Amino acid sequence: MTPDRASGSGYFFCLCGRKGRLPLTKKMRILLIDASSSFRQRLHEHLRRVPGAAVVGEAEHEDQAVMAAGLCRPDVILTDLTLPTGNGFSAIERLRAIGFQGTAYAVTCGDESVLGPLCLAAGIDGYYDKIHDLDRLVQALVVIADAPTPPTRSTLKIAEL
Repeated sequence: MTPDRASGSGYFFCLCGRKGRLPLTKKMRILLIDASSSFRQRLHEHLRRVPGAAVVGEAEHEDQAVMAAGLCRPDVILTDLTLPTGNGFSAIERLRAIGFQGTAYAVTCGDESVLGPLCLAAGIDGYYDKIHDLDRLVQALVVIADAPTPPTRSTLKIAEL
């Protein structure tokens, strides 16, 4: 799906069913959920440092995120907690309820001492500040990429999206 900038209806895309492989032996499929296209672009730039990382989808809103995850089957989801429609907590809770078993990280702004426990309760595996923690996020993703077994591939039930 492409952006409909005239109507402001939001945007997400998915590189589904693409043939071929990255030059590396492992591939980490990543879904980005954030309303800011400039921040998503910034994440793309940082993710180039993660071996085998491929952004397979993007979403701006909660419902788009759930649909994109069902279509793109990510191994890792990076989500902002504040979205124009819905929020990252609810998006991950919905995805966990229908079978997403991959890694989910909050990449947002706010007080980690307040948001951290809420993230854990929602099934989010980690919290990273958008401004200060992107290098730390990349390090965590490199650890996942270097793991001896690939991240768990989620099995989402499309009918429940």
